[in-house]
Amino acid sequence: MMNPTEIADALDAIAKTKFDLAEFGYAFAQATDNAQATVAKLKAGTTNKSEIESGVLLNGKFHYAPALPGMAAEMLDALRASKRTTKTKPAILIATDGEMIAAEHPKSGETLHCPFAELGTHFSFFLPAAGKERYRAAEENPVDIKATGKLAKLYDALLKANPDWAVLERRHAMNLFMTRLIFCLFSEDVGVFKEDQFSFAVFSYGGNKGEHARYVLVQAFTAMNLPKGQREGLPAWTDTFEYVNGGLFADAIEAPEFDPISFRYLRDAAELDWKLINPDIFGSMIQSIADPKARAELGMHYTSVPNIMKVLGPLFLDDLDEALDKAWDKPAALKAQLHRLSKIRVFDPACGSGNFLVVAYRQMREREIRILKRLGELEDNPQNVMFSSVSLNQFYGIELTDFAAETAKLALFIAEYQANARFADVFGRMPPLLPLRDGGQIRRGNALRLDWDEVCPPPIGEEEVFIAGNPPFLGKAKQDTSHKADMDYVFFGKIKSYRAFDLVSGWYFKAAGYIHRRTAKAALVATNSICQGASAASLWPEILKNGIEIGFAYRSFRWRNNAAANAAVICVIVGIRNSSDSARYLIDADVKTAARSINSYLIDEAEIFVRPVSAPANSLPPMNFGCMPYDAGNLRLSPSERDDLLGVNPEAARFIRKFVGSDELINGVLRYCIWISDSDLQAAKVCQPIWERVEKNRLARLNMKDAAGKALAERPHQFREHVNAEDHAIVIPSISSENRPYLPVDRVAADTVSSNKNFVIYDGPDWTIAIISSRLHWVWTDTVCGKLKNDFQYSNTLGWNTFPVPKFTADQLDQLSASARRILKTRYQHYPKTIADLYDPDKMPDDLRAVHRENDELLESMYIGRPFRNDPERLEKLFKLYAARVKRGTK
Repeated sequence: MMNPTEIADALDAIAKTKFDLAEFGYAFAQATDNAQATVAKLKAGTTNKSEIESGVLLNGKFHYAPALPGMAAEMLDALRASKRTTKTKPAILIATDGEMIAAEHPKSGETLHCPFAELGTHFSFFLPAAGKERYRAAEENPVDIKATGKLAKLYDALLKANPDWAVLERRHAMNLFMTRLIFCLFSEDVGVFKEDQFSFAVFSYGGNKGEHARYVLVQAFTAMNLPKGQREGLPAWTDTFEYVNGGLFADAIEAPEFDPISFRYLRDAAELDWKLINPDIFGSMIQSIADPKARAELGMHYTSVPNIMKVLGPLFLDDLDEALDKAWDKPAALKAQLHRLSKIRVFDPACGSGNFLVVAYRQMREREIRILKRLGELEDNPQNVMFSSVSLNQFYGIELTDFAAETAKLALFIAEYQANARFADVFGRMPPLLPLRDGGQIRRGNALRLDWDEVCPPPIGEEEVFIAGNPPFLGKAKQDTSHKADMDYVFFGKIKSYRAFDLVSGWYFKAAGYIHRRTAKAALVATNSICQGASAASLWPEILKNGIEIGFAYRSFRWRNNAAANAAVICVIVGIRNSSDSARYLIDADVKTAARSINSYLIDEAEIFVRPVSAPANSLPPMNFGCMPYDAGNLRLSPSERDDLLGVNPEAARFIRKFVGSDELINGVLRYCIWISDSDLQAAKVCQPIWERVEKNRLARLNMKDAAGKALAERPHQFREHVNAEDHAIVIPSISSENRPYLPVDRVAADTVSSNKNFVIYDGPDWTIAIISSRLHWVWTDTVCGKLKNDFQYSNTLGWNTFPVPKFTADQLDQLSASARRILKTRYQHYPKTIADLYDPDKMPDDLRAVHRENDELLESMYIGRPFRNDPERLEKLFKLYAARVKRGTK
C-alpha cells in the first residue's frame, strides 16, 4: 500500500524524461481502489492533512482524492473548495474515479480532464507535483492566457468527440461555433446579456454530462438570430435571450456533440471573468485555439500594442493629435475634428485576428471622448452627447484563414463594447448593446489576389483611408509554391527581378497602387531586407514612381513584444504617401528626426540606387571570389586524412596546403587541400596517394550532371579556379553573423587556399583590412548587400566595388596600414581564440575593442575630420559620396 511519499514519488517519475507509465498508473489505481486501507494506515501518522474522506494532501505537492464512478470532476470541485487546499496551497489538485482524471493547478487555474489511460500524454501537466515549473510565456494579461488555454482544450476535446468536425470541409462551421460561444461567454459577463444568462441555460438544460448541450446551444443560437415574437417552435427558456443580429448568428446554426470531458472544459471557460479580456491581443490569443503549432508558442507572437503604435502613430494618429492641440480652444475646429474622425477608414490587408484594427478603433474612440469632453468645457450650452460617430463600419480587413477572420470581427465587437462602456463612464449614456448595429468589414481571402478597391472602396469626398498592418515575413527560401505563385500574380510583367523579394513586398506594391492619387496613406511592417541589397534597387523604383514618396520610416529595430521569447526579426516600418509638402521624418530607437527626403535605403538623401559593378569604382584593389573546389570532396582533406597521407608518403607535403572557407576562417576549423600547379603535374602523378585522389576527382566530375563539372574533368588535379597569392591574401567570408560589431576579415599566408565561400584580395595592401573591419564598412554592407536569413551576405560587386572612400593621401594609407596591423597583433595576443570568440559582442576583449575604436576614429576623421556620431550619420555621408561619384559618371 502506498503512503503519500510514495505517491509523490510516482508523480515525480512523470517529470523525468523516462518514466514508467504502467507503474504510475498502478500507483493511482492503488490509491483509488484501496482508499479505505490507505486512510486507515495514515491515521497513525501526521503526513496526510486532507480533510476529505480518502483524500491525500502532501504540503506543497498535491491534494488527491478518489471519486465515485463518473464523479471525478465533482471531486475536483471539492478539492478546490477545501479549506486545507486554501491553507496549504498545493501545486496540483488531482481526482480520479479510475476511468477519468480531473486535475487543476490552483495557482493558474489551468485544468485537465482526460481518460486515465491517456495520462501519459499529459505528463507535463503534473510537473508542479514534482516541484518543477512548467514553461509559460510571459502574460500581458493572465485572463487572456487562461481563456485561450481553456478554449484550446475545449476545441481539442470537441474534435476528439466529433471526428467528422475535424475535416477541412467542416472547419468553418467549427470556427464559427467557437466564435459564437466566445461572444456569449463575454456577453453574459459584461452586461450585453443578463449576468450568467447563457451559462445558466447551458448547464441547466444541457444534462449532467453534456448529453443535451448540442441541442441547447443550437436552440439558444437560433433564438439570438430571431427578433422576439418570431421564435415559434423554440423552447420557452430561449425567450430570455435578446435579439443579437449583426450577422454573427446569420449563417447556418450548427453545434457539435458534447461528451463529459468537453462539457467540463466548457464549464471551466464559463467560470472565467470575461470582462477582463484585453481585445488588443485577445484576437491573436484566440486564433491560436485552432492552430496547434501557434498554441505551442501561446502568447509569443501576437503583435503588441507598442509595436502597433509604431505604425498607427506616424501614419495618422500623431497628425490627429497635432490638429487637436491646435483646435483645443476652438469649438468649431474641434467639431471639425469630430467630423474628420467619422470619415477616417482604416484598412489592414493582412489583418490576422484584428490587432491593428482593434487598436486603431480604440485610439480613435479615445480621441473622440477627449474632443467631446473639451467641447463640454468650452460651450455654455453643450449639446447632449448621444453616441459615438466612430463606427465599426469604418474598419476593413483581409485575412486568409477562416478562424482569424471570424476572430477579428469578435475582437472588434469586444473593443466596441469596452469603448462604449468608457463612453458611458464619461457621459452617462451609451448606445443600446443589442441588436448589434454593424461589424468590421472583414473579408476572407488572399490579399495578394483580391482587388483592394472592392474590399475597401476608394475614398470619396472628405473620406481618408489609412492602410496599416503586419504582413507575413517570408524570405525567398521560406516561400512555398503557393507563395511564389502569388508573387508572380503581383509582379509578373511589372518588375523583372522579383523572385528574391520578401513576400511582404507584394503588400507594399499593392498599397502603392491603392493610394495613388487618393486621399490615402499606407504604412506596413516589413523585414529590413526590403530596404537593402537587390530589393532596394529593384522594388522601390516601381513603388516610388507616379508621385509616391516615403513620408516616414522607422529604421531597423528588433521586433519585440511582451512575451518571454521575442522574435529575432529585424524590421522596418515604411510609410508611403502621395507627394506632399508635409514634413518627412526618420525614426531611430523612437527618436524622430526631420528629413529633407527619404530614399529607398531609408536615408535622408535624394533617391539613388546602389547597383552592382564588376570592378571597383573607388580606387580600391580588386576583390574576387576564392577558388571553388568542384571536387566531390576528393581534393579536400581533414587533419587526420592529411596526417595519414603524409605518414605513408612524406614527399606529398609539397602538394598540400591549408584550406579556408567561411567556417574555417571564422571558427578556426583546420582543413587542408591538394594543390597542384601545372608545373608540378608530372611529380604529382608519381605520388600514388595524391594521384589516387586526383583520379577519383576525375571520375566524379565525369559523372556530374552539369556541363561545367564535366568540363573540369580535363584538369582533375585543380579546383575550378587555381589562383595563387605571391605573399599573402586578405580574406572576408561571404556569409557571417550580423551580431558581430565588425565584419570578419583576416590576412592569411600564401600557402593558404581560400574557397569560393570567401572573397579574396590577393596580395592586397594592409590598409584594406582597416577599411573592411571598420564600422563604416559594416554599416554600408548592412544597407546595400542584403541578408541571408539574419546573416550578412557579403558581395564584392555591391559591398566592395561600390564602397565610397575619400581620396586618401599616401600618409593616410600608411596610418591605416599601421592600424590594421595593430588589430591583427591584438588578435594574435589572444591566441587560440577564434574570430568567432573574439568578436562575440558580449565577450569581445577590451583591448581589441579599443584598437577597433581607434581604427574607426582614424578612418572616420579622414571622411569628415572627426568620428561620426552614429550609424545614420555614417550612412548619410557614404550616400553623399556615392551620389557625387555617380553624378560624375564614374559608376
